[in-house]
Order: sequence, then C-alpha cells, then structure tokens
Amino acid sequence: MSLYLDIGISQLNKKGEELCGDSIEVLQSADSSVIVLADGLASGVKANILSRITAKTAATMLKMGSHIDEVIETMARTLPVDKVRNLAYSTFSILQVFKDGRSYLAEFDNPKSYFGCGDSLQNLRRATRIIDEKAIREAHFHLKEGNWLVMLSDGVLHAGIGAVWNFGWGEIQVGRFIKKLAAADYEAADWAGEITAQCNLLYGGLPGDDVSIVVVKARKARKLTALVGPPRESEKDKPAVKKLAGAAGVKVVCGGSTSLMVSRILEKEIAVDLDSDCSTVPPAGIIEGIDLVTEGAITIYYALQHLKKGCRLRDLENARDGASRLATALLRADEVHFMVGLAINQAVHYPGFPVSCVIKNQTVRDIAEILSSLGKKVTIEYL
Repeated sequence: MSLYLDIGISQLNKKGEELCGDSIEVLQSADSSVIVLADGLASGVKANILSRITAKTAATMLKMGSHIDEVIETMARTLPVDKVRNLAYSTFSILQVFKDGRSYLAEFDNPKSYFGCGDSLQNLRRATRIIDEKAIREAHFHLKEGNWLVMLSDGVLHAGIGAVWNFGWGEIQVGRFIKKLAAADYEAADWAGEITAQCNLLYGGLPGDDVSIVVVKARKARKLTALVGPPRESEKDKPAVKKLAGAAGVKVVCGGSTSLMVSRILEKEIAVDLDSDCSTVPPAGIIEGIDLVTEGAITIYYALQHLKKGCRLRDLENARDGASRLATALLRADEVHFMVGLAINQAVHYPGFPVSCVIKNQTVRDIAEILSSLGKKVTIEYL
C-alpha cells in the first residue's frame, strides 16, 4: 500500500511586513510528492520574490521531469550571493517522497530538518556535496508509516533571541518542543500551527524574522464514505447500502429517510444518540456497523458552516452534536467519497429554511470544494 503524506504548513511574517520572505511549494504527481521551503535573504518584497523564484524553479523543473540532482545543481549555480554578507540570496530545503517511501532530502543553508517516528526524534544521516563552492546537505532514506519530518526556516531557531532566550530558541530546544508535539499525535496542520504559535509567543507577538514550518507525516490513507439521501429509483436502494457497508474506512449516513433505508436493508435497529442533543442540530442516530448516523439537510448545512469558518479538528473534538461530528469525520479523512441520492427531499417545502441548506447537491459540492482545497481526494457519485 502506498503511503499517504499528511502535509501541514504554517507561516508568520516578520513584524511590519505584508509579505513573508519565505515561500513554500507542494507538488504532487503520479509517482512522487515534492515539498520545497525557500527562505529569501532579509525580508519583505525582495525576499518574497527571491524565495518564490527558488521554490517555483524547483517545482517546475521537477514537474518537467528533471532529476532532482539537476534541480539542486541548477539552483546552487544560479543563486546569487550577497557580497557583503557572503550569503546566498535564497536558501532552501527540498523533500521528495516516492509512492514506495523512497525519499530524498536536500538542504542548502536552511536549518536541519527534524526527523522521527512516533514520539521519538531520530538521527537522519546526511552527506555534504559541494556544488560550485556551495555545500548541499543530502539524505537518502525510506519514509515508513509513522515517520514524520519537520522542515523549517531559520526564523524558528531565532525566536526569542535577546529576550526569552539569549541566543534564540535554538536547535536543541526546538527539537524538544517538536518531540513533545509528536507525542501528542497532532494532525500535521495543527502541529505546524503549534510551532508557529510558540514562535510568536517567544517573539512577544512581534516576529523578528519570517517563520515557516512544514510538517510531513507518513501514514495509511484514512477513507470515508458518506451516503447522503436515498437513490432516485428504489431498486437502487439495496446496491447503494451494500456498497456503503462494504466500503473501507469510516461509514457515514446522512438523512432520516436514508437512515431508515439503511436500517431496513442491513436489518439493524436504529436508535437515537441521546448524547448528541443540541438546540440547533437534530440528534444523531446509532446503527450497528455505521460509524456516524445524522439527520440530513440541517446537519449537512451546519457541518458546511464549520468548514467555512476554518474550524480545526481540535476545535471540534469535544463537540457531540451531529454537525460537529460530521465536520470532524470529514476533516480527519484523507479520501472522501460522497454517494448522493437524488430522491426528492421533502424539506424543500419547509417554510423559512435556508435555500442553501435544502439544496442538498449544492451543499455537498460546497463541502467537497472546501475539502479539496485542504488537499483531500474527494469524489461524488450520484444515485
């Protein structure tokens, strides 16, 4: 089974700057994923342009089929050097992960990336290659399920310099913080956000440098299949339910009529989940073999609102209402398949109900669009 990469990104701009001087590019193709973190010299517009050129160059060359060695050599030989400070105009870290887990990491003047498995930090052996008088650190390794890697710009190590820490947060303290987060088993996006939040705290809310974090976690893909509404023709009811029951991963049923249909065909009783009481969202249900059973139109509508607001998993983890639980399940999944039944929804005739709520197909499409923007693979099947 091929690995799934959970990729989380978080950045802070240097105080007073509208643009971040760091740039991050993620390129996913049929055979590999490439992540580039480039740090432009200084800050502001100039740094942003230089780092974007670096990141885009790497991504474009790889997309066009260039070997990663060619990319490294091209950038190392073309990046100008500041004559006063003797520093490259843009530094970079590049990670390429193939579907079978083979991985390659290249770092040029960026801080060393942190590598680990589970809650432990591990040493990643690197070799240094000199290209046109520039030292490139390289590592070849296999990324396995449970492995993770954290790429960062030097603004992370400098956090708190001259204040909380005399010489900045530093490599050792950052490593300890990352190990603590690894033990908490955060999602990649939350993990990256926690690191930038700590940097902002150490900078006293006034970052003295641009801060960029990329967290890459390797795991099996988490799948979710949701049956939303009964099929248009009743003869399709049984095949739809059987397909849901046989699907891998999390199984979700949305809709009162849909729940009754599933209960009948699976010959499983349906009960009300008394712990899901909420003033705005109808209670969820319970059917043996189904991970989540909710009411339809209202629940889907409010789940969409959670996603529109950018709620994170940690924001919803303690909520018990059906909409929050549905949003949580969707955010936790990597691959989502919607089975949308086209039977007429009688809720359309309910006076005063939001139009966007009763138009089930559009609501599902809106949800799918948001999930896709978060990097999830989303498919919709109409029944």
